[in-house]
Amino acid sequence: MTGVWMELCPACDAHRPAACSLIQWHRDPGRDPKVLPKLFEDWGTEIMLAHGWVRTPQADTPPSPPADLRPRPTRKS
Repeated sequence: MTGVWMELCPACDAHRPAACSLIQWHRDPGRDPKVLPKLFEDWGTEIMLAHGWVRTPQADTPPSPPADLRPRPTRKS
């Protein structure tokens, strides 16, 4: 893999904006679980940037063709 270990440390990462937001979310008893994926993605991006990596945008995938729902004849043995 990459050799980079992602570990969130409240003492070491408090100066990093995304890490700080994730730490504050974790400590908040009224936290909203719906925001966790975005917080985690921001933190991952922050870690990647610290190591000189850049997250590239994902290409839009074309929509799947419509399913063929016509009845098919069955084979008789």
